[in-house]
Amino acid sequence: MKKSILILIFCLFGVLSAFTDLSAQSLVQSYESNPVTKKFILLPVKTGAAKTWITVNVDGVFQHEFEIELAPENPDFYATLEVGQWKGKKLVLSAETVVPGSKWISLTKTSDEMSDESLVYKEELRPQFHFAPRRGWTNDPNGLVYYNGTYHLFFQHNPYGTSWGNMTWGHAVSTDLLHWNEMPDAVIPDKNGVVFSGSAVVDWKNTSGLQTKPIKDKTGKITNPPLVAFYTSTDANRGKGKSAQSMVYSVDEGKTWIKYPGNPVIPHIIGGNRDPKVFWFEDKQNPKNGHWTMALYMDGEDYALFSSKNLIQWEKICDIKNLGCSECPDMFELPVDGNKQKSRWVFWGGNGKYLIGNFDGKEFKVESGPFTTKYGGNDYAAQSYSDIPAKDGRRIQFSWMQGGEYPKMPFNQQFTSPRNLTLHTTPDGIRLFMEPIKEIKNLVISVPVTFSAGLKGLDKPIQVPNIKGELLDIEVQFELKAYTASDTNNLLKAEILGQKISYNLGNQLISLAGIKAPLAPVDNKIKLRLLVDRTSIELFANDGIIQIAKCFVNKDKEPANLTISGNKDLANVKIVAYQLKSVWKK
Repeated sequence: MKKSILILIFCLFGVLSAFTDLSAQSLVQSYESNPVTKKFILLPVKTGAAKTWITVNVDGVFQHEFEIELAPENPDFYATLEVGQWKGKKLVLSAETVVPGSKWISLTKTSDEMSDESLVYKEELRPQFHFAPRRGWTNDPNGLVYYNGTYHLFFQHNPYGTSWGNMTWGHAVSTDLLHWNEMPDAVIPDKNGVVFSGSAVVDWKNTSGLQTKPIKDKTGKITNPPLVAFYTSTDANRGKGKSAQSMVYSVDEGKTWIKYPGNPVIPHIIGGNRDPKVFWFEDKQNPKNGHWTMALYMDGEDYALFSSKNLIQWEKICDIKNLGCSECPDMFELPVDGNKQKSRWVFWGGNGKYLIGNFDGKEFKVESGPFTTKYGGNDYAAQSYSDIPAKDGRRIQFSWMQGGEYPKMPFNQQFTSPRNLTLHTTPDGIRLFMEPIKEIKNLVISVPVTFSAGLKGLDKPIQVPNIKGELLDIEVQFELKAYTASDTNNLLKAEILGQKISYNLGNQLISLAGIKAPLAPVDNKIKLRLLVDRTSIELFANDGIIQIAKCFVNKDKEPANLTISGNKDLANVKIVAYQLKSVWKK
């Protein structure tokens, strides 16, 4: 009898335990807006909270899904979901798993403004003249295109959290590459998958036919060409899909984007094929042979070029190998030493390695390389602008400052400053140079600080007077005096906001925060340009033949003291320092 009672007790205990476990499990919950009346739904996010998948259904039809750290209470920030396109319809957001007792539904808001308007751009670690998204994660710059006075910047974006995921194309616009107005996300995931990196062009001749109501001027030029963007669709069905190349287009100057109904335009080929970079090849010998070209990462360290007459049907034309990197190709033509009659093509990869060669529209013939201009640090997946007017003539590039840290911020990661790329002849051959764009000078607050002195010794650093603030553009020139080239004890040093820079004349290596790059003196000089922001420093050496980007957090809130040191009588130093202003309205 006692044995039976014990068995009964154990059975009851098991049932109760199962019930307790069941009640502790997460619950499925839904938020409904019927009808939709506002442009945005603002979702509460708590960094570190349990992640859940949310599906978006409109009038009972699945639209897309995303993963989010829903705040059960006390959200860290609000994520923006654009719903204005569904005004008047029934919207249901279904959270797959929700912690019991979560208040996320009552915390969710509707608004005609994007999230956190009163707080955004005022955060403690917000970069002040480098782009970072309002909220959420970013990585690669995408779809860089200029049209009708506006620079469009698209970017890999997780709108719903500060870690990688939910890849969409964020969107921001600017008239000067510095002051950005962030728009709602332009390209969101669909049945083909999430939205990886790519590029954008202006289809000036409407070769695609996507502008169904073209307007022509007296010369026959189309005045309302479509903007067309290419990206990689991947990870459909939560990581089980294959990568393919898809297309969106805009017929209202980039305000709204329409997915091409025939996506993908290039089905999966091999491996992780991705990151399409599209440009127009103008055949100088026979303009009728002009066509669109796509550079595409294939697999391993292999790339390929494709050709199209209409941006829709593509055929492979050649392979490009031995670049020494993967992902994120770019390809462009530049004059050498400013001479347009002596140009070369540059093929660029994700980590900043590049080849120099010639391209006849069918084959890229490598002349030299691979080389690199960028060394380590926080710099990856750069892309350059298309369709910058010929009268401007610059090749302007952005890069992701990979791996920066922004603790407790509602955003994560930033971009480099925009840089201008040029080709120059050096004693070692033709090389790529990069320098900050001239528009940076428009941020200068007051007259520059100028200073010159002779070095007094490594143990006697010189503090440059009157340098203020945390936003700086500093030019440093060391004019070398008598020295023994092989002496590794010949050192030049500088330090700003705790970031240490050194140059060793013996091995001709420059270092920023331990990141080293080869650098030879030019005309017996070492020239440095430093762009210092609240969370980053960028170093450009000898007019940009070397560039190092480094993110940092000024944990001790050190003042902006610039110190210079080096072996006594090794060099004279000249400094011009500009204090810069923030690009954000306070």
